Amino acid sequence: MRKSAKIITALSVAGLAVAAGSAFTGTGVTTSGTAASAQFVGGTVSQAVSGATLTTVGYGFFDTTTKNQVNTITLTFAADAAGKAVAAAPSGGTGGTFSCGVIGATTANVSDCTFVEDPATTGVTETGYTGLSSLAVTVS
Repeated sequence: MRKSAKIITALSVAGLAVAAGSAFTGTGVTTSGTAASAQFVGGTVSQAVSGATLTTVGYGFFDTTTKNQVNTITLTFAADAAGKAVAAAPSGGTGGTFSCGVIGATTANVSDCTFVEDPATTGVTETGYTGLSSLAVTVS
């Protein structure tokens, strides 16, 4: 084999090794934006909003280590939404619903939503919504 062919072969094998190693280390989860670092690691939540401009979403968890059970949601809106009512409907998982305050009732441009246990789950204590994959927010 010629020297240049050996070098090309060696570089190709090295390139394949690097590509194979990186294929197993990348997670595809970014740590910027409103659903940052410690929120929903390994997954995403899609949010649909009608009636106002939503600027940020913050999720609070009952299980602060594993972060599977959402028990609070903090919604921050543009300034023109003050005084409006908010409804947040979770889907894709199990659990109750969320009760949201009027925008700006306690903090300017913010509506805080708290988890409400499903009354149909008698005998079971729910501490948060598990498996949340979608959140529909309606402002009126």
